[in-house]
Formats: sequence, C-alpha cells, structure tokens
Amino acid sequence: MRYIISFAILLCPVFCFAQQKKPAPPSDQVTRDKAKAAKGDTAAMFHMGMYYSYGQGLPQDFTKAKVWLQKAADKGHVNSMLELGAIYAAGKGGKKEPVKAMTLFRKAAKKGDAEAMYDIGMMYEEGNGVTKDMAEALKNYKEAAEKGHLEAMNAVALCYVKGIGVTRDVQVARQWLEKAAEKGDIAATVDIAFFYRSPDLGNDCKKAVSWFMKAKEMGDTSALGAVGEIAMENKCTDLDLKMVAQWVRKYADAGDGDACYLLAGFYTEGVGVEHNYTKAMNLLMKDGEILINKHAKENEAIEELFSLYDSGKLSAEEMTTLLKWLEEAADKTNDGDLMAGIGYIYTNKENATKKDYTKAMAWSAKSADKGNPTGFYNIGYLYANGLGVMKDDKKGFEWVMKAAAKGDRVAMQTISEFYEKGLGVPHNHQAAVEWKAKAKAGLKEDEQKGMKE
Repeated sequence: MRYIISFAILLCPVFCFAQQKKPAPPSDQVTRDKAKAAKGDTAAMFHMGMYYSYGQGLPQDFTKAKVWLQKAADKGHVNSMLELGAIYAAGKGGKKEPVKAMTLFRKAAKKGDAEAMYDIGMMYEEGNGVTKDMAEALKNYKEAAEKGHLEAMNAVALCYVKGIGVTRDVQVARQWLEKAAEKGDIAATVDIAFFYRSPDLGNDCKKAVSWFMKAKEMGDTSALGAVGEIAMENKCTDLDLKMVAQWVRKYADAGDGDACYLLAGFYTEGVGVEHNYTKAMNLLMKDGEILINKHAKENEAIEELFSLYDSGKLSAEEMTTLLKWLEEAADKTNDGDLMAGIGYIYTNKENATKKDYTKAMAWSAKSADKGNPTGFYNIGYLYANGLGVMKDDKKGFEWVMKAAAKGDRVAMQTISEFYEKGLGVPHNHQAAVEWKAKAKAGLKEDEQKGMKE
C-alpha cells in the first residue's frame, strides 16, 4: 500500500506567533481610517496598526504599527493587545521583547479573551518572558479551552497524553479531543482516530475506523489510507469490512485516485469484496490515469499494474488490454522507467515471438535514449541471448556495462558473469570477482536504504 501511517499525537505545541497574510484594503478605506484614528477612534487605530504591520495599504513599518496598536491597546482594545503582543514576542521590527508581550497578553486575558489565555500558555511552555512552567502552561491552556478555543483543546489533550505538566490521563485527553472534534476541528478528529488505533491508548480499531471516516469526510487526505491499512490488516474482528469497502467505493466512483488504488487492493486481497483481478486492474488504470493527468512524479498504480501483469491472474485478453494501456501511458508520460518496463514485458512474454522481441528492443531503446539503466540492460540482454537480433556477446557486454556504470546492481552481477565466462570480453577472473563484489555492496546498500525507509 502507498500509505505510511504514524501516530498523530505529538508533544504540546511549539511556541510560534505567525502573522497571516491579510487582504489589501481599498485605498479610500485607508484614508478614512487614518482620519478617524487621528481623532481618537479606537477601531481605526487598530486598523492603522494592522496596515503597517502587514504592509497592506501602507508600507510595512513595525515601528509605526506598534505606535498605533499601543494607542488602541491603551484604550482597552483586546485585538490590539494581541497583535502588539505577537509583534513583541516574535521580534518584528526589532529585538524580541517577551516580557512586554506577556504583559499585553495578561491584560487581554483579564478581559476574558481565550486567544490571550492560549498565548500565555505557549509563553509558559517555552519559558518565553517567564520561567518555563508546564503546569502553568496547562492551566492557561485549560482556561482557553473551556472558552471553546480549538488549539487550546488540542494542547490540553496532548499534555494529558504525554503527562506533561499533569499526571498522564489518556481518558481526559480523549474527552478534550472529542470536544474539539465536535466543534469541527479536523486535527482533533484525526488525533482521536489515532488514539483508538494505538494499542497503548484506545486499542479499538472499529472506533478508529469510525473516526478516520469522519476525518475523511471533513477533508483529511490521510484518513482514507488509515482506514485501508486497518482493513487490509484484517485483525479487527468486529469491523464490517463490506461496509468499509462500500465506503471506499463511494470515493472511488467520485474519481478519488487514492480510493481507486485502495479498492483495487481490496479486490486483489479479497477484503470486504470478492477476489476480482479484473476490477482491480480497471481501478488501478483509473488511478494511474488520474496521476498521469496530475503530472505526478510517482505513479504507484502503474507499479501495481506491472505486478498484476506478471501475477498470472489475468486472462490473455486482459493482459493485452493492460499492455496497450501501459504503452499509451508511456507515450503520454515519456517516462524512461515505464518504457523499460514495457521492454521487459515484451522480452519475457510467454511464447514471445520475433515480433515481440522487436518491440522489446524498440521500447528498451526509447528508454535507453533517456539514460535509463534498465533500458541499457534490456538491450544487452537481447543481444547476449540473440532475441530478435543476431546474437552478439560483445554488444551484449557493452550495453550491460552501460547499465552497470550507472549503478545497476543486476547489471554488475551480469558483468561479473561475462568476465568469468569470457562472453564478449576476454576471460578475466579478477575482474569477475571485483564486479561481483560491487554487486554485493550495491545489494547491501539497497537493503540499508530499505531499512531506513
């Protein structure tokens, strides 16, 4: 499967004040606000501070932004306190002044502002302008959360999961995540799903699937794969796999490529549906076409289609249809790997004819023109075995050597055999040993990369 799932619940949030891009105001609006601000209008003062802070409507100037925001803050304007505090905390237009930031956040918090309470929590978490104190951070996060602040709800939940600033209590964490999810927070919805997915927390795969489904319906792109992974493991005894397959099919029918890929896997493995390799092939071709049209760098659907072609599960007619589709895909994408794969298919077709070997050479040559090592190797293989061409060990050696020079491990092993047998090149036992060692080293490197991945 293409999905790699990791537990979503991380440490409490990292302190960060990020200014978001604001839309530019109409020029006449800036003029009106400037006149009103000069007369002491609090809202206009705030607007002037924002114009200067974000460089929208006026040149960005944090010094002037601070002046206007401070004037509005002195009049008790909460949003001005927050914006000015964010500027001081981040050091916009000068050095960081976290103590001033904290003073402003406290003033806003006393007026009951949840965002300010959350900001104070972050300050305590990072020890920014105050002594680092996770218990105090959690206290402020809770105050903000109780007022419905979504980020604060997640912060409280994550602190309880990790036992940071409080005794670890995963049930309390779950309750806070559910509160955030009920308010439409996608991150919290995903976190609950992972909560139930985790053996040391919820350990309830059926509930995990239910929450992942909600997350997908809310727009989370990773949730579909998470549901698929649980279903494919087939360890959840109380999970209705037919229901899961129907749910995935809904998205596949709507043109979701990931859903097509996943449902193809269901048909291949018989998860929630019957084994049906024809349907799997059609779904993979649909996903492959979607990825081609998106100009995706990787197309795992095509990789699966190659495996399906070699599986022996398709009829001769279906294999012909699939091969034609792969050829059309290669022409569309101009992809050297895909061309080399087609060359390989024609070389190894059951009961291959001279015509097939001719096509194998043509596709391999297209691939080789793009510097593809597999294309080089295929051509060398055809010459060395006299398939569709006159047998020529020398040319076979030369083409395989091109692939070996590009680091192709199989080509390196083959070069060793050429030297050992004296095919297309004088017998050289020492060279054979050296190339065999290179191939072995390449294999070890591939295995190490695989372990890291």
